[in-house]
Amino acid sequence: QPIWMVDVAKASANAKADVAAEQASKPLHMDVGLSEVSLTAKELALSSGLTLEELRSLEQFGLLKGRSLGSDVFYDGDALLIATKASGFLSKGVEARHLRMFKVAAEREAGFLEQLAMPLLKQRNPQARRDAVDLVEELSSLGHELRAAILRSNLRRHLDQS
Repeated sequence: QPIWMVDVAKASANAKADVAAEQASKPLHMDVGLSEVSLTAKELALSSGLTLEELRSLEQFGLLKGRSLGSDVFYDGDALLIATKASGFLSKGVEARHLRMFKVAAEREAGFLEQLAMPLLKQRNPQARRDAVDLVEELSSLGHELRAAILRSNLRRHLDQS
């Protein structure tokens, strides 16, 4: 493959990664609309710092899932964020199979939040939908803070320098 084609592919992947990183740096937003980012497996690997083998391993353990379009598979901005964060764990020697605990916890939390939002969503009006999104965003943020406090409390005795 000519070097200029590799450079174009890298530039394209980097531009897409910049858009996803900008989206990821914003506060948690539960918009279920389609992501503006669409990456191939190679672009996802390049943008996240993963090898294709590591990417496949994350898929095998259910952490990543692409969207099939014909014979091609594309990944959205959430997949890029997941892959990038997973790359950090993998670089520290943590295997993909151990990251599954985060997926299981997130699925349980999503189920819980869904139960709380469902009565509002059943009302089928725009204001109730906005209220449901606000509720899920607020509780998700509180859950993140609660999880961080519990984790800090549990690890303090091992990491405290005093």
